Amino acid sequence: MTTLPNGKPIDMEMLEVAMEDSNLTNTYYLNTQTGEVLFLSEDDDMEKQEQLAEEIEGSNDYVRIERIPSSEAYQWMNSFVEEIVAPKDQRAAQKLSAALQGKGAFRRFKNTLYTLGEQWTQTWYDWRDQQLKEAMEAWLREVL
Repeated sequence: MTTLPNGKPIDMEMLEVAMEDSNLTNTYYLNTQTGEVLFLSEDDDMEKQEQLAEEIEGSNDYVRIERIPSSEAYQWMNSFVEEIVAPKDQRAAQKLSAALQGKGAFRRFKNTLYTLGEQWTQTWYDWRDQQLKEAMEAWLREVL
């Protein structure tokens, strides 16, 4: 369990959601005193949005959670192919490398993974989860 300097637990599940959310209209903040993740969405009613915005602006306890940049997520896929797949299965590595070329690479990569079978799909998600965990921990060290 990851905790704040005051010993309170950080909601790592919501932190993960925040760092991976591709909807740029959503905003997330970590409360550095409670460990809670506050979520703001344009879909919220205006009164709720204003109330949460006032709470955040009126306090030094909140830090905005930055998303994993798409360039970093793309690099994770490249590294996975080069470091994990290529040494074990050159054919699978070639297919995944081809999927990473051009626009739509994220979707093609996942679609190609599924065609390669459960072993590579599970290996990818386990590896990616580890990369995400390390990114989350690095971000927390930076902001706390």
